[in-house]
Amino acid sequence: MDKAVYINHIAKYFPGEPVSNDEMEGYLGFVGGDIKSKAKPIILKNNKITTRYYALDKNGKSTHSNTELTVEAIKGLINEDFTLEDIELLTCGTTTPDQLLPGHANMVHGAMKAKPIEAISFSGSCCAAVNALKYAYMSVLTGYTNNAVATGSEKFSQWMIANNFSEEAIKIKNVEGSPILAFEKDFLRWMLSDGASILERKYSDEI
Repeated sequence: MDKAVYINHIAKYFPGEPVSNDEMEGYLGFVGGDIKSKAKPIILKNNKITTRYYALDKNGKSTHSNTELTVEAIKGLINEDFTLEDIELLTCGTTTPDQLLPGHANMVHGAMKAKPIEAISFSGSCCAAVNALKYAYMSVLTGYTNNAVATGSEKFSQWMIANNFSEEAIKIKNVEGSPILAFEKDFLRWMLSDGASILERKYSDEI
């Protein structure tokens, strides 16, 4: 095939201010009300991550939906040379959509208030954004569209707040006798955060 596809712009959006490791439980909450995680120091020591972003305020109230995170990132692509009206294809990957129906891409498209275009949603742990990128690449490569916007976004904090772990509070009290239990239940709380990143792809007739 005598066409090549290029990434022309990249944008990102992270909600709020960076949250330090010491502040994380203040945002996500303490499981059991006031029980500090025994696994947290171990996990943070090994993953080397020092800050997270959460679409939550300090009271645990949501500040952005996944849809809103994605739209804010897309705004970072828009300029005089590339407007919302220029977008021909929107592909969105996420593990944490705001709802099952309509799909995430349709929610983003509606919030963008853009013209009617094809909008495709991809889901699945870890591979969702890559699949969105692949579909965008193939669409431009084949000439079906002249450009495509591919997104990857997550709002994991909605899953990680302490209220969702109420049944685990009793088990965590047994951490001294069975520390592996707390590690398994706590692991993802200290690994994940919220945000969105965007790519715009276009093609050239020359390889």
